[in-house]
Amino acid sequence: MGDLTQTESRPTEAELLWMHETYCRGSLEHRMAPHAVYPDPACPHAGCKQQLQGIDFRIEEHGPPLHDALLRAWWTDVGFAGRCPGCGRWVHFSIRAKRAITEEEARLLPQLPDGWADHAFIL
Repeated sequence: MGDLTQTESRPTEAELLWMHETYCRGSLEHRMAPHAVYPDPACPHAGCKQQLQGIDFRIEEHGPPLHDALLRAWWTDVGFAGRCPGCGRWVHFSIRAKRAITEEEARLLPQLPDGWADHAFIL
């Protein structure tokens, strides 16, 4: 019987970056809907108990101009801002993470419309 020993090989940082860029480029070309599953289930603002772990943003519900801008922002690693449906404070959502941001920071990003969570699927 052959040797069943397996060696564990982790990708290098360069390989991880290449995989991420390839994934994003292909997803933008195919106009894949943005969705995320974050390791931390809660809103990133202290004291908020809103669950924001898995999100299908359903940006197609907001019309072509906004859909296209949000789609481009998502797949180019810019991400977008949206108000937490629990606490109403701004959150920066991206492929890699979600984080609490200020109103000033939110103004610099593409924004989900008010009431975005009414159309989204959130776990």
